[in-house]
Amino acid sequence: MSALLNDEKRRAPRTPRAPKRAPLLTPEESRLLVRIGFRKPGVLIAAIAAVVLITLVSANSELTGTFGAIAGMWFAVHQVPMTIGGTALGVLPLLPTLVLMTTVARGVAAAVDESTSRRTLSMIGGAAVLGPVSVTAVALAVAADASRTIGLSSPNALLAFVWVAAVHGIAAGIGIAMGTWHLDVTGALPEWVRSTLRPMLRAAMVLVAGAAGIVLASMLASWSTTEMLLTAGNGFVGVLGLTVLSILYLPNVVLGALAVAVGSEAQVGDVVVSFFATTGGPVPPLPVLSVLPEGPAQSIWFLMLVVPLTAGILLGRDCAHRTVDLHYALSSVWLGSAVVGVATLLLGVAAGGSLGTFGTVQVTVWSLGLLTFAWLAVVGSVSAAITAWRGGSKQPAVDAEPEPARTDEPVAAIAAPVVHEERAVDAEVVAEADAVPSKDTASSKDTASSQDEENVVEAEVVEAEVFEERAAEETPEQASEDSVAADAEVVEAETTEDVDAPSSSDVPEK
Repeated sequence: MSALLNDEKRRAPRTPRAPKRAPLLTPEESRLLVRIGFRKPGVLIAAIAAVVLITLVSANSELTGTFGAIAGMWFAVHQVPMTIGGTALGVLPLLPTLVLMTTVARGVAAAVDESTSRRTLSMIGGAAVLGPVSVTAVALAVAADASRTIGLSSPNALLAFVWVAAVHGIAAGIGIAMGTWHLDVTGALPEWVRSTLRPMLRAAMVLVAGAAGIVLASMLASWSTTEMLLTAGNGFVGVLGLTVLSILYLPNVVLGALAVAVGSEAQVGDVVVSFFATTGGPVPPLPVLSVLPEGPAQSIWFLMLVVPLTAGILLGRDCAHRTVDLHYALSSVWLGSAVVGVATLLLGVAAGGSLGTFGTVQVTVWSLGLLTFAWLAVVGSVSAAITAWRGGSKQPAVDAEPEPARTDEPVAAIAAPVVHEERAVDAEVVAEADAVPSKDTASSKDTASSQDEENVVEAEVVEAEVFEERAAEETPEQASEDSVAADAEVVEAETTEDVDAPSSSDVPEK
């Protein structure tokens, strides 16, 4: 009995095992995400550590607050407001942030190719944000621990996470757009949207270059003040530190000059600068701030309007050159103006903040974005309309001439005759009735009624050559011989041979 039960157990069918699930991430994808998420933050922390150590050693300072200083510079690069020694520091340099965003965007763009799926793109974007956010969590813990030994207070955690995620998220989005611009992800966009990129970047570069030119001219005009602020550094190390700080804060000053150029206001503590009026007050002893005017507003300042005018003209002209008609050109102008206006608004938010006892450093954010958009949109639309009116827009390709409709008529009846004057000849159709009858022809006519087949007459077209040109070159004797030969030409009409009826002699005998 037990043997039978064991046999039945052996014969019982085995339940199939559930198939193994595919791994969520392949090894290649895992390495890619780790590299995207932690490579750039690691390089940034290494660079910050090198700068902090060099600064502390050059200043003969102790290394007890090294980790706290590294965490503080991490927050400064990401525009996170901090409090140092009881003084709020919300105005942070834009140059390191812009360099970091450029590096992150290029790294993300290099990780994208034609075979990258949308799932992988979303994971790359998430890794580019989650990696720095996790490093920020560690930096918050380090800053909280270092606050006991140095005067650095730990910033607001929520604000720190938001700023870090925003900086890396925007950079990752730009990198994905750069890497997929010629792929199917962005190929679904209309052509006029894709053709707006280069004109928009060119207009933005004109705005930045014009504002930088204004800063340079103002600094040269007040060079004595710049030298006085540099000499306040008390030695090589102090002068070097002030120079480096001026370079780091240069994008902030350029943005303030752009705000004034488009008609907005720039404020540094109690100092307010605009086209129409200026208000004086104390400023930080930073050499780059020597560009601030020391007197009232001047009428020559209205020359700064050349910057937005030039940018708008170039934007409209480039959009008109790259689109088919005026409608698409105007759409491209307004889209590019909106993007540039939003970008200047975001930069204005990042460039402003509190500066301790000096007050608030900022630009009027809403007017900066709105006026930048208005200048580019209005001037660009006029420029695009003028360019299109003058025929500067991209015209559609001219269609080829349609082929003639096919008919049942012969090709010779449809095609137009081709005349070559130098090869023109005279053709003459000679009828059979004009031919000279012969004896064979007369006899064939007498017997035509007794034949089963009819005679078929074929006519020849005889071409008579013209000898006028040759006659002018030949001698009179040769010309007379040629004329006689031409007159003596006889046209012969060929007829089919008569088919004789079979005779009795041709029938084979039985």
